[in-house]
Amino acid sequence: MESECSNAMCFPDKLPKGASMRIVIGGAGEVGRGVAKALRSEGRDVVLIDSDPIAIKEAQALDVLVVQGDASVRDDLIEAEVEKAEVYIAATERDEINILSCALVRDICTPKNGASIMTIARIHDTRLIVSEDEETFARWTGVSHAVCSDLIVIDDLKAGLKGSSMSEVLSLGNDAWVAVVRVQESANQLVNSTISAAEDNVDGLPRIFGYKESGEKSIIPNEDTVIAEKSLLAFATVGKHTFRRILQAAGHNPPDFPEKPRVLIFGATRLGRHIARSYIEEGCRVTVISEKLEEANELAGSDFGDTELLDSIHGNPLDHHLLQEVDISEHDISIAALKDDHANVAVSLHAAEMGVLRTGMILDDSQMAQIARKIGQTYAVSRRRVAINYILKHVHSTVPGNYHLLSSVPELVGMSASIGPGNKMVGRQIKKLEGNICRVAFVQRSGESGSESMIRATPDLFLKEGDRLMLFSKVKDIENVENLLSGS
Repeated sequence: MESECSNAMCFPDKLPKGASMRIVIGGAGEVGRGVAKALRSEGRDVVLIDSDPIAIKEAQALDVLVVQGDASVRDDLIEAEVEKAEVYIAATERDEINILSCALVRDICTPKNGASIMTIARIHDTRLIVSEDEETFARWTGVSHAVCSDLIVIDDLKAGLKGSSMSEVLSLGNDAWVAVVRVQESANQLVNSTISAAEDNVDGLPRIFGYKESGEKSIIPNEDTVIAEKSLLAFATVGKHTFRRILQAAGHNPPDFPEKPRVLIFGATRLGRHIARSYIEEGCRVTVISEKLEEANELAGSDFGDTELLDSIHGNPLDHHLLQEVDISEHDISIAALKDDHANVAVSLHAAEMGVLRTGMILDDSQMAQIARKIGQTYAVSRRRVAINYILKHVHSTVPGNYHLLSSVPELVGMSASIGPGNKMVGRQIKKLEGNICRVAFVQRSGESGSESMIRATPDLFLKEGDRLMLFSKVKDIENVENLLSGS
């Protein structure tokens, strides 16, 4: 949205070019620490504020200023010198605290050069956002950008289930993806081959832009990098149909994925209902098992509940006999959307034991999600990791596009960026951008007829106004990449 000005205060949609990027974060939990760590790796000036002694202790391992205080108390925010910041991020576990904190920050901070501080709030309850438009929400809350993981994770999970042996699947928009996979011993065409040879050996293999061996740092590889067994490869690819080719090349044997899978969902939670709606709208048959009768009834009475494609069942998701009665083994996918991480892992393991070939789960804890992905054909998405990435996307809004900090290949970022009117990269070759700081995978370009094409990037390709780039960079080089891409 465009910046909204009211009562002499301008709500910034993005930061001005050249901003010093002093950032204050309210909440030193997993999300707050994750955002702080990423921004500090870029050389940003970061302050964390939290009242929890345990969170404070864990945050002290980071190279940031930590203030023990309450993000919803004016004096504590002033002590954290929030008035000197360009960005304030509210990342506590409570929506009311995050909204109040942003409102207080707005009131404390004097507008600079006509624009007030950018505020970003993590929101857990989807109802706060979907009930009104973004501008209205920003006006009464003082929140420039609201990040609600539950509105984002479903698409990530559905894509990941198509590549459920992958370590990570992240969208760069317009059906462009980052797909991370571990190389198995049986990957004869990859193991001990250079990147260049591997791309020649496997017909149609997407390009590799991230590489990590166990115990070593992540790198952006060159064509002479040798692929080791058990290493992690980050591919840039277009189209989910390429996931199977990537997995097979890396030595995995993924089961076939039907066009309209039969889906079993554990939990008629608000998120579970959103997932059910998403699959039903695609014509899939969906079974939902809910331990809470109230949630099962709410699903059955929803505006999409009156369809032959939906079976809403009240019962224990771990009841072996109930799962046999619903023909669990006939389902192509199971998805755990319960409110407890451990319960989600338990029902997913049970579903796999009873014959479901692909299991998915939505968890809070990002480390647990990484561990869960190592269990057979399982794909797990972490709400907190999603929140971290989308908060960082807004922080880096000087370059519009997607921004993903890769958790499985640490210290690397996959991102998209648009070349707008007057951008200094217009008419320059890609090699002028790449240098030693990034690698461009694809360029999305509009033709004269308005059709879109995805061009494989080469160093000598000249950039045009309107181009959209998909690229990889090290976290420490992000500021340099942004400086090159952020305008004239």
